[in-house]
This record gives sequence, structure tokens and C-alpha cells, in this order.
Amino acid sequence: MSETAATKHRQPRTLEQATAMLERFAVLDGERAGIEAERNDAIAKINAAADEQLVPIVQEMDAIDEKVQPWWAKVAAELLPAKRKSMELGGCIIGSRTGKTVLAIAGAEDTLISALTKLRWGKVFAPAKPKLDKTALLKATSGPKAQDLAKLGVTAKAGEESFVLARAEQTGTIGS
Repeated sequence: MSETAATKHRQPRTLEQATAMLERFAVLDGERAGIEAERNDAIAKINAAADEQLVPIVQEMDAIDEKVQPWWAKVAAELLPAKRKSMELGGCIIGSRTGKTVLAIAGAEDTLISALTKLRWGKVFAPAKPKLDKTALLKATSGPKAQDLAKLGVTAKAGEESFVLARAEQTGTIGS
């Protein structure tokens, strides 16, 4: 069992103190991984039990939907209030809904872009959007164009160093 969350640790002053703290960190990480595995297992069991109960319910709902839909297509016009597409019936909302209008393009999008850019009025629909090739630019900052790029404000910025602390992987242990 782990120590309480309120455990205070002091900054190590010796290699032995640091080693002891890191060993404690590894133990805690193993306990954390074990608890997470237990939680995930419990969640999976709960989900499986719920799914077992839900399957017949969802199947029956699908069967009802399959039978009611063609019936609704026949009687909707006489049952719906004026200018309505749906209504409440038997504790349910039944009816239809029009989906969002979307753009349909016949053929390839590139072909359309090419055609629109050739038309004075079509350029507004296909504006040119240049995009930097950052991978190539980074590579070029150490090549023959490095000085020219630097004049334009393009240089390579080294990655920032950050502290890393993680449990070392040990096969056959909890959390590995």
C-alpha cells in the first residue's frame, strides 16, 4: 500500500538519497499502474454486464422502428399538424427532419479549383493559399541558403530541454 498523498519529500542532497527517492517513485508508479489496471478491468466487466442487458432492448427498439417507419410514411400527412414535420405520439417524437444543406461537387475538387481560378468571378471561391514547407525550410537552414533565410528571419530553433521522470520498464512487473 502506498504512503499517504500528503507525504512530504525533500530535495535529495546525495546520490543515495536521490536513488532512494527514485526507487520510491518506481514503486509508486507500479502501484498506480496496478490500480489503473484493476479499474480498467472493473469498467470492462461493468460495460459487458450493461451490454448484455442492453442488447435485447436495442434489438426490440430496432424492430419497432423497422415496422413503424413504413406505417408513418403512409399516415404522416393526415396525422401531422399543418406545416409540421414531426409530432409527439405515444411518448415519442415521430416524423422527419431535413438535414443540413451541403455542397455537392461533380468530379474532382482540384479540377473545380483550376476552373474557378481561370475565371475572374471564380477566384473569390478558390483563393490562392500559399503554405510554407516547414520541413524543407528547417533542412535548408543548415544548407547553402542558410544566410539568405536568416535575412528573412528564418532560422532553426533548438528544442527546449525539459525534465523527464518516468518508471523504467521492467519486464514481468506490474505496469510493464
